[in-house]
Amino acid sequence: MKRAFFLLIILFSFCTSFFSQNHKPVHQKIINAYDRIEIDCKEIISIHEIKKLSDQSKKINFPRGVLRGLTMLQKIALMQNDYILSGKYSDDAEVLANQLNDNASLSAIYLYRGKINIILDRYPEAEVNLNKAVSYGEKIVNEADKHIQLCRIYANFAGMYEGLGKSDDWYRFTKKSLSAIETTPTDNLTEYQKSKYYYLYIFELMNMGSYYVYGQKPPGFKLAEPYFKKALNFQNTTPEYFKICDMDVYYAVSGFYLEKGDYQESIYYAQKLLEIEKSKNSPRDRLFAYNNIKEAYAFLNNDSEENKYLRLYTTLNDSINAVEKKTVVYQSREEIKKSDVKNEQSRRNLLWFGSGVILTIALGFWLYTYKKNKKLRKNYEQIIDKLKAETLIPLVKTDDINDIDKNNQEIESETNEAAINRTISTETEERILKRLATFERSERFLKKDLTIGMLSGQLNTNSKYLSEIIKNHRSHNFSNYINDLRISYIIRKLYNEAKYREYKISYLAEECGYASSQVFVIAFKKVSGVTPSFFIHNLKEDEVISA
Repeated sequence: MKRAFFLLIILFSFCTSFFSQNHKPVHQKIINAYDRIEIDCKEIISIHEIKKLSDQSKKINFPRGVLRGLTMLQKIALMQNDYILSGKYSDDAEVLANQLNDNASLSAIYLYRGKINIILDRYPEAEVNLNKAVSYGEKIVNEADKHIQLCRIYANFAGMYEGLGKSDDWYRFTKKSLSAIETTPTDNLTEYQKSKYYYLYIFELMNMGSYYVYGQKPPGFKLAEPYFKKALNFQNTTPEYFKICDMDVYYAVSGFYLEKGDYQESIYYAQKLLEIEKSKNSPRDRLFAYNNIKEAYAFLNNDSEENKYLRLYTTLNDSINAVEKKTVVYQSREEIKKSDVKNEQSRRNLLWFGSGVILTIALGFWLYTYKKNKKLRKNYEQIIDKLKAETLIPLVKTDDINDIDKNNQEIESETNEAAINRTISTETEERILKRLATFERSERFLKKDLTIGMLSGQLNTNSKYLSEIIKNHRSHNFSNYINDLRISYIIRKLYNEAKYREYKISYLAEECGYASSQVFVIAFKKVSGVTPSFFIHNLKEDEVISA
């Protein structure tokens, strides 16, 4: 009996050991699959594969595989501007990461949370999250992984301070980010680590160069140029990794030489960008190249070449916009079908509620809605009055409408103060303001991924100057300025063209440059004081009454 018992224990131990060993190759295979997706920079198009890997990890009880999937999905949702979904993945990932004591994942989770807060202009919250990302990042055991992660976090700190116009902090964190990646131990790097290392190294060199051009007064072109050249040198030393970001480098270097006034060099690197783009088929990058080339030829007074690339730029820009609109219309139709199914199911579910409970809730809700709608209607009428008076360029926030005269006095006072403490020459300021006015009329503010760096490049100035001028003459930071232009644009479309009132919110969001319906609704409410749905509903009602 005892012998049989011991044999059973030995057999059980053998089976446990066998299955444990048997799963190890599967675990590694899953991790390798995740790595390959990131190495190839194909997270978004591989989202179904990531979910499949996560589900497989659950089935074989591989929590690290599940965690890796959650953090990647958190990042993808962030990239798609779906901050609510990103937060959901973030919360699930944090629970699992704490259970596993996984400092690398916790650092990544807080980094992505910090990014969202930066995008939403919640800077105190962003600092808290980024500092937590640093504290967990410093605990990462693998030295190469630690340096790579700290580099990413410091780069986000630098970007945040650049947007806030805090030049000293911008420099400090750009320097820290570059130092972190430069001191990464490079012996025995895995392919996954190499892809991250070289990508970050190249970009941090360009970020350091960009600081000396846009963050320093006067621009330090001599200090900046070695960093751009060092980034370019990777095309010779490690061409396989340079290919990951070659178009970004050529565009940045072309922009640098355009800013410096070395227009032939700017054209040369823009042409290099066009050569690479032929094989990668990236219309947006082609558009950037055309823009730099036409701007350079304008400064060289070469009218024929300037007009040539202006035509190419205009034709391509119109084509891109047409394709995007067609795609959005298709997506809207699909969403309408899905919405109809969901609405039918919702109607059935409502039948299960008791009538007494519904009546009680309805009474309280009616009182609340009555007061709320009265305020919203007032806000709506003020918008319509402004539209009729054609003074909606850009929209004034509804909360401030009753204080217009006071605001105008404050703005004038701020402008006068800025004139006293002027850091920009009058001639430069007038030139930038004229180009800014042209930009506002061109509707280029509808571009989804527009940044202050990109716009300053298009206006042939630097981010610092542009930020100061927008603050003094438009009374906004860059993010709010673009939001006002976009919401003013879509409000005019809704007011002047009845067909827009029939479109889904997702289409309207796409139309005015937002990748996320949620962000669009928040921006619309913040700028106008009403939601898009409320505005459209009241426009339709007024149309019926007037008819």
